[in-house]
Amino acid sequence: MNGSYGPAIVISVALHALLIAVLTFGWEAEHKRELKPMPKFVQAKLVTMESKADKKKAPPKVDLIKQRQLQQERQRKAEEEKKRKAAADRKKKQEAEKKRKAEAARKKREAEEKARKEKERKEKERQEEIEKERKSAFEEALEEEDELREASDDSEAVMSVAQAIQQRIEDVWSRPPSARNGMVVEVQINFVPTGRVVASTITKGSGNAAVDRSVLTAIKKVEVFPEVADVAREEPSLFERQIRTTKLIFRVEGLRQ
Repeated sequence: MNGSYGPAIVISVALHALLIAVLTFGWEAEHKRELKPMPKFVQAKLVTMESKADKKKAPPKVDLIKQRQLQQERQRKAEEEKKRKAAADRKKKQEAEKKRKAEAARKKREAEEKARKEKERKEKERQEEIEKERKSAFEEALEEEDELREASDDSEAVMSVAQAIQQRIEDVWSRPPSARNGMVVEVQINFVPTGRVVASTITKGSGNAAVDRSVLTAIKKVEVFPEVADVAREEPSLFERQIRTTKLIFRVEGLRQ
């Protein structure tokens, strides 16, 4: 309280003193003009008051050391933030690179596994194909063997029937007087499943018409061949393939010239 009212009291005292001094000065001026002590005292007080006022209005002094410390602190924090961000960026890049490598490794493993399975599949298919070819070749060999055996059996059966047909015809064949040893007649005979002859044709003559006609006459005399009927009944496919149409060769032999 004394500090805040001090200047006001001083000013008030100074004004009262000045007023008293003026009044005294005026009164004494009339009587004793030589006395002037009070103005000097008041002036000294006023100068002192102005000096205090000037001190209050002066700007505060700047603390350069503290300001420098604050600036250094801000720089330190900025550097730390910069380092922190750089470390975070490095960590982020490292994690991204790690993830990329892991993904690349995964894709590589998947590609290798796919290639391995594809290789195994192709190898399996190749082995199956080889086995299939081997089996097919074996089956074909069996079939060929069966066919050869069947063909052999068929040839024997056909030869046997042909010999029986030719023997029956030769048994009734009457050679004409103009026949000569060595003459050969080739004839084609067509049968039906009952063994009956439905057609006979000279495919290669002997050069002697009488001899050729004698062969056709002998075929008509026999007319039905039981051996042919047996084959047609027991093996119809063989009859159709090789016996329905049969070619025979007759030779004139054993004649006395």
